[in-house]
Amino acid sequence: MNKTIKLTVAILVFGSVVYACKVKQQQSNLSPQKNQPVALQEVDNETLVKMLAKNWVVNVVNYQADARKNVLYERGIDANLHDFSKESFKISADEKVVYTDEGGKKHVGTWDLKDNNTKLLMEFEDGQEVAWDIIAKGKHELVLHMSIDARKVNWNINNLNEIDIPTAAVFAGFYAGIVDEKTERVSITYKMMPRS
Repeated sequence: MNKTIKLTVAILVFGSVVYACKVKQQQSNLSPQKNQPVALQEVDNETLVKMLAKNWVVNVVNYQADARKNVLYERGIDANLHDFSKESFKISADEKVVYTDEGGKKHVGTWDLKDNNTKLLMEFEDGQEVAWDIIAKGKHELVLHMSIDARKVNWNINNLNEIDIPTAAVFAGFYAGIVDEKTERVSITYKMMPRS
């Protein structure tokens, strides 16, 4: 009888501890996290412009070619499939942008927010126009996404300076072995952080 009472008490205590842990976990999941990305609909234009106005460097590049997915680049990793370490977007509050490509060449242009602040349109002096979907924006993170029709990419490039951003994105997947001549759609996501 004594063993039964001890066993019952032990089960009740264990059950109470498990229940308390679950309640604590649910409460912590509901509380706001520091540096959590802000939903774009929650901020006004002026606040969003201030959040964007930084020099952003590439931290991680996720890549998808049709159904094939891979991480092409992660800052600090030696064995990346492609080097995005030199790429950056210097976005200023006066709607100017300087894009530094993977070769270190700078492209100057302007930027604008479109579609209820969900798209970032960049127009460069060399005639390039690039539309990014803004996936997330936080104090220390900017996530940009681009979807490209790979069938429209010009593969006959004679001068590397003629390559636009979408074409360079498709070529990066080709050199990493993810894109081939049958690829129809490429999606590339840049997870960016402010330059320190």
